[in-house]
Amino acid sequence: MTDHAPSPERLAAVAAALERIDLALAGPEPVALRDATHRVVTDYLIPRTAHPDDDLVVAIVGVSGAGKSTLINSIARRRLTETGTRRPTTLEPVAWGHGALPATLDAARRRLPGRMVDTLRPPPDGVVIVDTPPPDVVDAAGTPVCDQILDVADACIVVAGAARYADAAGFDLAARAARRGVATSFVLNRLPPVAELQRVLVADYAAKLARAGLIERPEPGAVIAIAEGVVVPEREGLAMEAVMGFRKEVERLADPQERARVAAFAVGGTTRLVAAALATLRGALIAAESRRVQLADPIALSYADATDRVVAAVRSGAFAELKDDPDELAAALAAATARRAGRAALQSAASWESARAGTSKLLFTHGAETPAAARDRIRWWHDDILRLAGELGGRPGRGRRAARLVRATRAAVIDPAHVFDRKERRVIGRNPGLVAAAADRLADELAGIVAADSARFTARLGAGTPWGVLAQLTLEESM
Repeated sequence: MTDHAPSPERLAAVAAALERIDLALAGPEPVALRDATHRVVTDYLIPRTAHPDDDLVVAIVGVSGAGKSTLINSIARRRLTETGTRRPTTLEPVAWGHGALPATLDAARRRLPGRMVDTLRPPPDGVVIVDTPPPDVVDAAGTPVCDQILDVADACIVVAGAARYADAAGFDLAARAARRGVATSFVLNRLPPVAELQRVLVADYAAKLARAGLIERPEPGAVIAIAEGVVVPEREGLAMEAVMGFRKEVERLADPQERARVAAFAVGGTTRLVAAALATLRGALIAAESRRVQLADPIALSYADATDRVVAAVRSGAFAELKDDPDELAAALAAATARRAGRAALQSAASWESARAGTSKLLFTHGAETPAAARDRIRWWHDDILRLAGELGGRPGRGRRAARLVRATRAAVIDPAHVFDRKERRVIGRNPGLVAAAADRLADELAGIVAADSARFTARLGAGTPWGVLAQLTLEESM
């Protein structure tokens, strides 16, 4: 493996950080990048660096009808995968190996259907050959299955049919492999028997590959040419001499020195790809955090003002005339709290609209449940006065004395100018600190009502990403 490969422990920390980052404000592209990066780290880099001596995974990829399965059957000298006129014939990956899957393929197997073929004629030691479905075969989430196999492969062989070698899908697969540094070979299959025509087609394919940046120079020797041949029915493959170039390529990849070089190259390329993705994600997270502050500030200010105003109204005696009617008091105070929350919502939604953040008509007023929730919380405050008195170590009494204590406390909180009569002074005197504590408790309940309404905005902002998680989004060993 490469000396610069991150350790499995560092990669595990990166995977854990990727799972925890919050991209609520970053948009769909960073989310897709996060998911793809996490999959590459967990399915390829961690198992490959933890098991450096595992067999090389060689993915055979190409569009439908290119003849991938026929080529594999040919060098296996028996039918391992389905062939035929139905397209596509391969609907799930088929791995041809030595009885145990490499750790990278084992990780993918938990998500994907497929099967392992253990035969009396395994491939050359050190490699596992994977026949993949064409790019248009997708999993339940809509992700091409061949892409997922290609993302855990150490090498790939792109098979193109002579009739469709210019198909963009085949070039896309090769480009995907190149981004990870995966060693890629090219086969032009099902060529016509005329030698001159074969040379023309191979040269044209090589030129197209070079223009796409997939090979260095447009040399026909960079393409393995295989002519159309007679398929042997019992193994659904060609005669061995017909696929000699394909067989030699597999044997070349199986050579111990070449195998080590290819694996190191794939790990190095994948590491560079992941490092670049992590840098992009860190930038997206920093931008999202700035955006979160931009959108959160008006919410905090407008809803804090709403809380201050409704609490100030209570303490100024604005509801004093209702101090003797707890039901009317709860209704009026709930309505006032909801109105203040509605104004705060209007201000917050307007600021979001000017900042081009996502809004809806429902955000321009208080939540539909806020008035009822406010009444419930104010009634609870009233009913909790006796318990609060006991919590403070007072002497709330029972029956009429307890009812008098509740009335006196409510009146004193709601009407700062309330004058206690003789009996009220006596019962309040037995419960020192209760009025002040009840006033604070009511202020807390009103603040909670307003905060609950503001959650309609704050929930859309996400939780934010802790700095410690952001710092983990790097492949550097020293933190």
